[in-house]
Amino acid sequence: DGNRAKSDGPLLQIDNAYVSQRIISISPSSGVAQEFLDTLHAQFSVTGNDHKVLLESQPLLVENSFSFNSASPLATNEQQITMQRLLMEQGARQVLRRVLNSPGFRQQAP
Repeated sequence: DGNRAKSDGPLLQIDNAYVSQRIISISPSSGVAQEFLDTLHAQFSVTGNDHKVLLESQPLLVENSFSFNSASPLATNEQQITMQRLLMEQGARQVLRRVLNSPGFRQQAP
């Protein structure tokens, strides 16, 4: 189904993944949060089918900011969901790029 690793392929391990959110600007007139910073935090590593470490555990940190529209809170909620999905996609691309460029993985690849 595409979500299962081959038993003879490398294993990507992702640990301690979470998203944090901080307010980075507040409206001086209303005191309402206007802009947020979402941050994806995680650790990842790759091991070969022989349990040899191909990529040592390393941190993953991806950030995105978005603005809050107090006139349309529902749209802002949808925007937040979209921004967090984008954050996850950017994180996945960053992991893939690091794995594919790691010397241990290149030596293992056919």
